[in-house]
Amino acid sequence: MADPQHEEVLDGHDRRSVTLYRIGHAVTAVGLLANAAAWGFKPAAVAGGEILIATGVALACANMHLYDKRVRWFIGCAAWLGLVIMVGGARADLPVLRLAGLGFVFVALSGLALKERLCFRIPGLTFVPLFLATSLVPMVTENGLAAAVLQTLAGAVLCVLAVAKVMQPLHFDIGDKSRYQI
Repeated sequence: MADPQHEEVLDGHDRRSVTLYRIGHAVTAVGLLANAAAWGFKPAAVAGGEILIATGVALACANMHLYDKRVRWFIGCAAWLGLVIMVGGARADLPVLRLAGLGFVFVALSGLALKERLCFRIPGLTFVPLFLATSLVPMVTENGLAAAVLQTLAGAVLCVLAVAKVMQPLHFDIGDKSRYQI
């Protein structure tokens, strides 16, 4: 996890990975808001927002900076398992399977939100896992308005995170490289 008090010397890879990590959060926030809008108008539709959410989470997971390799592994596996299940459910035209995959993507996103909360104390991030988990129930039952409200709340909090990340120096996301488990 990042240590804002430690200013690590960053190389090109560090700068690229932090930038991609931050872009991943922004894409995810936009995806949640787009998905919420889609669910508000047409429940159970395969929304482009789901693709943006999955893409943003995958980008953030591929470029996250965490000291503990077990936590890195768990968050990354949840994201990739979710992507595989989502694609399988979409290709087989099984909405429940697609939503199960989205649930795993939400697990990974929840881990990223809690990581950011621990590192940078951005308000509201502790509620993101609750909003995401509870939004799955109305999605399965095709209650579009409830799903839209919950995902809008999560998306709004993640928009605040994305803006806050843009304003932080890049070294805040890296922390002390000597503390990373390989």
